[in-house]
Amino acid sequence: MKTNGNPKQARRQFPAETKLQILKEGRQTNLTISQVCEQYTLSPTLFYQWEQIAERAALNALHGQPRGRKKLRPSEEALVAEVQRLREVIAELSSENLQLKKGRWR
Repeated sequence: MKTNGNPKQARRQFPAETKLQILKEGRQTNLTISQVCEQYTLSPTLFYQWEQIAERAALNALHGQPRGRKKLRPSEEALVAEVQRLREVIAELSSENLQLKKGRWR
């Protein structure tokens, strides 16, 4: 189908929710995949590509997250180290301040 004399037709972009609905319809209704694809003017190849992508994503989601603390990026590790260093400096200064106060009042 050509529009305005332009030989290239704009590609349709389906939102993820629509893709999932089409995949469910293709698998849960009594219609064949070809019939569902005709209804949405899709290529059956595209349907099966979406299905593979959805299956891989479902497997990744079901594997779960690794246990324990999350690994920090090097930049985050540097920031955590800097915070720890500053806490130690504050503790040292607070200790010195208390010692000076005690010495003055005695």
